[in-house]
Amino acid sequence: MFLWLSLASFVVAAAGGRLLHGVPARFTVGGGLLLIAAGQFCMAFLDAGSGASALVPGLLLVGVGTGLVSPGISGAALAAVEPERSGMAGGAVNTFRQLGYALGIAVFGTVLTSRMSDTLPQEAAHGLAGGAAGALREAFGEHALRAAFASGLNAAAVTAGAVAALAGVLVLVLVRADRGRPDAGVTESGAPALKEETAASTAPYRR
Repeated sequence: MFLWLSLASFVVAAAGGRLLHGVPARFTVGGGLLLIAAGQFCMAFLDAGSGASALVPGLLLVGVGTGLVSPGISGAALAAVEPERSGMAGGAVNTFRQLGYALGIAVFGTVLTSRMSDTLPQEAAHGLAGGAAGALREAFGEHALRAAFASGLNAAAVTAGAVAALAGVLVLVLVRADRGRPDAGVTESGAPALKEETAASTAPYRR
């Protein structure tokens, strides 16, 4: 199912570099974050009868938003420094990206498990979050497990959507063109580094 997110992210990141060249990063990053928020909210209405296909619209929106945000952040970071410091800027972006992955998994995983604990014992909630539905099915029943898991996913999606929406608004309000450079684009010397950063940002989704 996550191929929908990966495909949308790959296509938008590839096409956006050409079609959105010169567009200020505050619009691509801020708009992309708002699209991610919309996608997360689309996935926040699951119930015990929901199938995997219910996630597709939201995953597509999240993929489009990710395809705008990842290269947009890389381009903004490179445009904010002198060409000789582009490596440092790229390293900083990748460092914070990896920290974001780790922190996001921890926080949203905790939200998921905590919400499931409202209807299941804590140990069962942790087991269900870890993929042990088969072992729990006999004790709790298929419907109860599906309902608990859907409730946890809804809570995690709403939390992620709220964070993305807040981040998108802050980017649109606070980010301005770098030091009076209205183009805030990438210099020729910074272009190779941006290409490498864009490839690195989409690599996890291609895998």
